[in-house]
Amino acid sequence: MRGLAIILVFQLAGEALVRVTGIPFPGRVLGLLLLWLSLSKGWVAAKSVEAAADFLLQNLTLFFTPVVVGAVVYRELLAANWFAIGLALLVSTAAGLLVTGKAAQYLEKAGSR
Repeated sequence: MRGLAIILVFQLAGEALVRVTGIPFPGRVLGLLLLWLSLSKGWVAAKSVEAAADFLLQNLTLFFTPVVVGAVVYRELLAANWFAIGLALLVSTAAGLLVTGKAAQYLEKAGSR
């Protein structure tokens, strides 16, 4: 239970920072980055969140249920705009892969120096 509380506190901290600063960034992602930083610096022990993280990962399919229900509810809208949605998915996936690859290449070169 303590591990879940730690994860939720970091999520809340990320959401609060986004609200306070007004930066256009998802608060949950910022909270995840803050948790990662805390884990990598040793401020939070990995053992303290490991059980909660394992539980959440084992039940990850439950978090996709609202997305599936939304797709069923809005199937007419999705059918009418399938080309634009498909193109946006392809372009954003390609851009994400490209940026991730370039960042990995940069970090690999920086780490070898």
